[in-house]
This record gives sequence, structure tokens and C-alpha cells, in this order.
Amino acid sequence: MKTHKIYISLMTVMLLTMGWFTSCNKVEHEIDDAIVSINEATANSVQLGQTLKVGFITNRVSSFEFSVVKDGNALMTEQITLEGNEKIISREFDIPNDESWMGDALLQVSYDAGGQRIEKTQALTILESNPEMFLVGGSTGAGWEPTLATPMFLYNGANSKDQFEIFEYITVAGDGFKFLPTNTGWDNAFGAGTTTGTLLQTGDAGNITVTEDAFYRVRMDAEALTYDLLKVTWGIVGDATPGGWDNSTNMTFEGGKGTYIWKITANLSEGSMKFRYNNEWSVGGFPSNLGGSSSNLEWDGGNIAIESAGTYDIELNLSPSGYTAKIEKQ
Repeated sequence: MKTHKIYISLMTVMLLTMGWFTSCNKVEHEIDDAIVSINEATANSVQLGQTLKVGFITNRVSSFEFSVVKDGNALMTEQITLEGNEKIISREFDIPNDESWMGDALLQVSYDAGGQRIEKTQALTILESNPEMFLVGGSTGAGWEPTLATPMFLYNGANSKDQFEIFEYITVAGDGFKFLPTNTGWDNAFGAGTTTGTLLQTGDAGNITVTEDAFYRVRMDAEALTYDLLKVTWGIVGDATPGGWDNSTNMTFEGGKGTYIWKITANLSEGSMKFRYNNEWSVGGFPSNLGGSSSNLEWDGGNIAIESAGTYDIELNLSPSGYTAKIEKQ
């Protein structure tokens, strides 16, 4: 009986001793140093005018300094104060739409540790912004909710970052439309100016309206504060089509607000074709014909080959997500 008691006592001592060593090991692995690092998952590039989200990993610091540095100069500096025992945090910083910020830069954290000033950096490339513009309004498919606004395209990207266009079915009913520089709210919206074709970027600017339900080419110039509405009809053209290369064969628009499909069933010959609007090769100095790959049509793109004669169902989709076509032989 005594032997059992001694054995149990020894086991108890061993277990307690092991627990003590285990707890000692845990203490030995804790980090006592003050540390601030930029999380490696932080993006290494950002566009002008966008928000940069930066992750930080900290230990035993109550505050630190964050900067964006370019060519040895701080473009921005912010003191970040931690709350409680925060160790993994993130912060968002607005990058201004200022071309002087473009290029190679550094994300930098600075903090005090062990009587020294510590600095750590991570590379960042600041890129030219891709300008945006959106169409919103009850006379369009988007309605009046900014988050559902329809994105527009740059139509003169080689020379301007302020000229946008979209093809849209617009109705008289619905109280018109406006242009938005973002799809997050109504800040800096563009509305009707004092004369037709002009814009105002003020809170009290009126809605832009049309006098006829139709499919329109909508253009706006954010710098010149102008807009243009052109009613358009689309057709097919080329030596494979009934009208040859001189006359478009009209397609039919199918749908209403929020739809972008033009269709035709036509007898085609072996040859080539393209799509164009208003029976013109160019309008206002810009191409008005689409060609190239049917999965990614481009302005003034290459001819689309028709391999054999026959009756074809043809569909042109002018969706804001990209222009595409279906050309299927019956």
C-alpha cells in the first residue's frame, strides 16, 4: 500500500515539474521587443485618386508614424495611435489625384525602441489613374441608385482622360439622368447646364432629358463641361452583306432600358463584314464601325470573315461590360 502511495506521489511531482517547465518555455518564447512592421499582404501598387489599405503588425508600442516617401521627401505623414492591446491592424489612406505622386515610392513606419528611432520601408508604385464616369437616372436602365450606375468608356483615350461615351436606350419618362464621377454617391455629380449641351457640376444642377425614346450614343466631356446625345441605328456592312461596303443593312433594336442587343437575320455571302452605326464609317472624327474578334469588338477593328454563304442570325451586344457579337449560321 505504501509502495502505491510513493509511486503516485512521484508521478504527481513529475507532472507538476513538467507543467512548470512547459510554462517556463512559454514565457521564454514571448517577444519583449517593441516592433512595428508593414504586413507583407499590403498591395505594392495603387492608382492616383484611389484608397490604399495598409496592414501593420505591432508589439509593445502605443503609437508609431506612417509615411509615404518619394525621392526622399514625405508625401504624407500620419501618427497612428493604437487602442488597447492591438497587434494586427489596418488603416486606409486616400492617395490624391496628383501626378507629382506618380512613380516609385516607399511605405515607411518609424517608431522608438530601445532608445533608438527605428525605420522600416516597403516598396510602393503609384500609378496613373484610370478615370471613371457613370450614367445614372430614371430614364436609363440604372435608375437613380448610384451604386447601380452604368460605367462609361473613354472614347479619346490617346488624347484625353475626360471624354466618355456609352450607348444607352433612354426614355422621356423617368425624369432624365446625370453623370457621376464615382458610383458610391452623389458627390460632384454633373447635371444639365444653362444651355442645351452644357453641364454644371453643382448640387442644384438639373437633370438631362430627351424628347424621344431611342437608342443614343451618349458623350460627355468632364473638363469642357459639355455633353452630346446622338440617336443611332446599327447595321451590318461588307461584301458578305446585301448592301456591300457602301450601304449598311439595318439591324433591329430589341428591348428597352437596360438592354443593348441589336439583331438581324440576313442572307450572307462568303466574304467579310463589320458593324457600324448611322450608315457612316466615322462620325465627328471618330470611327463609327466595329470589327475584329466577335468576343471583343474594337472601333475600326479588322473585317469579320464569313466563311460560307447562307442565312445567318446576327446579334450585336453593346453592353457596358464590352462589345461582342454572335454570328450563327442557321
